[in-house]
Amino acid sequence: MTTQNQLEAIMAQGKVLPDNKITEILDELQNKQPSIYRFIYGEPSDTINLLNNDMANLYLDLSFDVVWFFRNKFGEIPVVTDHEAWTTKTIALLDAELKSLTNEIPMDDKFRNNLQKRFVKRSLESSIQMQLLQYIENQVEHYASFNRKREKAIQLTKSLLFVLVRLFGDLYTLKQTKKV
Repeated sequence: MTTQNQLEAIMAQGKVLPDNKITEILDELQNKQPSIYRFIYGEPSDTINLLNNDMANLYLDLSFDVVWFFRNKFGEIPVVTDHEAWTTKTIALLDAELKSLTNEIPMDDKFRNNLQKRFVKRSLESSIQMQLLQYIENQVEHYASFNRKREKAIQLTKSLLFVLVRLFGDLYTLKQTKKV
């Protein structure tokens, strides 16, 4: 678990990286995990952009913060042989788990309960970083507070960043599992 001070130090390092280092890290992500790269720079950011361009740009900035955090804390970006299938499966599982957290989506109570339990279990297993999620949430809220037009994109931005954090948590957990 990362402390607030450790998180702030990691993020401060990321904010002063030269452009060539940022490009190098993003190229590494694109080469090793093209499906996650597309999750950042493809449809999700385009969808946020439909609501608010500023928030789409914030999403991209905070997505790099997520990439930087995991790479800095846990090492090089892992390679998954069938990255497309892995990413799709991981997002589909998370989608079902997230849907179970709201009563607005009809679902069998036993199934809902099992999904909720799995969500908690997988969140704990995936080395999910609560400090990182809090940091992201604070950044989104703070940035949106400067312009009311940004507010309509807050929830989508937070949700997609949460999914990204979970993807990276699962990816690095998979890396640790393979080492053993």
